[in-house]
Amino acid sequence: MALYAQEPAQPKSPYVSVIGSVENVDATAHTITVKTAKGEEKIKFDDRTQFMQLPPGETDAKKATPIKATDVGQGDHMLARVRASDPTGLPALRCFINKQAEIAQRNQRTLEEWQTQSVSGVVESVDPAAKTITMRVRGMGPTAQPHDATVDASGKVTFERYSADTGKYEPGDFSSIAAGNILRVLGEKNEGVTQVKAEAIQSGAFRTIPALVKSVNGDVVSAIDPQTKKPITIGLKPFTTMKRLDDNTAMMLARRLNPTFQQGGRGGRGAGGGGQGGGNQAAPQGGAPASGGGAGPGVMGAMQGAGRSGFGGGGRGAMRVDPTKLLEQQPTITAADLKPNEPLIITGINGSDPSRITAITLIAGVDPILRAAPNRGPDPLGGSWNFGDIGGGMQ
Repeated sequence: MALYAQEPAQPKSPYVSVIGSVENVDATAHTITVKTAKGEEKIKFDDRTQFMQLPPGETDAKKATPIKATDVGQGDHMLARVRASDPTGLPALRCFINKQAEIAQRNQRTLEEWQTQSVSGVVESVDPAAKTITMRVRGMGPTAQPHDATVDASGKVTFERYSADTGKYEPGDFSSIAAGNILRVLGEKNEGVTQVKAEAIQSGAFRTIPALVKSVNGDVVSAIDPQTKKPITIGLKPFTTMKRLDDNTAMMLARRLNPTFQQGGRGGRGAGGGGQGGGNQAAPQGGAPASGGGAGPGVMGAMQGAGRSGFGGGGRGAMRVDPTKLLEQQPTITAADLKPNEPLIITGINGSDPSRITAITLIAGVDPILRAAPNRGPDPLGGSWNFGDIGGGMQ
């Protein structure tokens, strides 16, 4: 009988890592309270504990800078190496710190990069063998036309997938991307944006639909899809953005679609919500599905185009529009503010039941937009009603 030598078991490290955000530093008791994914933990330290500061995102310990325990503050991110035998009873060996202010600065830079440098589109096909994705990119500007772009996702690429549970982009992989998904890509692109060498990819199975409110019960809105006439249940989460467009903004967007649109005549806003007009008419399917946010296609792209050419064809001298700030300026509402028969546009993500959608963004006050272009589909501007970065960007 042949004998096979077994590989020796790798010795277990005597240390484990505790990762979380700092809630409190007690210099007298020599403890740091850290909020981790499992809850609060108290990390002890003494004079031999090394405190090292690293820039956010940096993993090379050689680039760390020594600091003191007194330099650690609330909101800082900490990775503590503690003894596996007694992680809370014995002092930590080493604590790596990301300062809160630097994290905020990095997140802001990342957010701006996603909003201004990313390429957004709808996935048409995926080639797992070649690690490439073909997506339909909506043209930017008044004369630009939609076109296909090939995304090279080989090599070192960061993948993130939007989660309806957390309202954030969570770590993902290439295999989660499918036709019909919304994609946002950061990377090196050619002049015509037909080829993109990806460095980071965010994806999600987003959906934008119109809805007519039937009733509201807590964090659940019962509604009717005016296209299919079927009931739909809209789930609201703590992260759901709920806004009502003011009259001026709604009219600007309506005239962006139809420069000759006038609010009078067929009722304008609030005339029974989805009475006659676009909000209550079945519209043919077509065009690109909802965008997953960011400075890409859809409403945001249309508004950026409006910043260049003017709402309603205003031409030269038109004021530039920051779509993220514009949405922030709109009145925030709650579920209690919704009225029966009020038209909405919902951007959300579906689970296994197509009649239920978890709302990422809920926008009311959209009647003029739906009336201005009743035959342009469920989202007349062809994209997401989340003007900002869904989930707040990468953390």
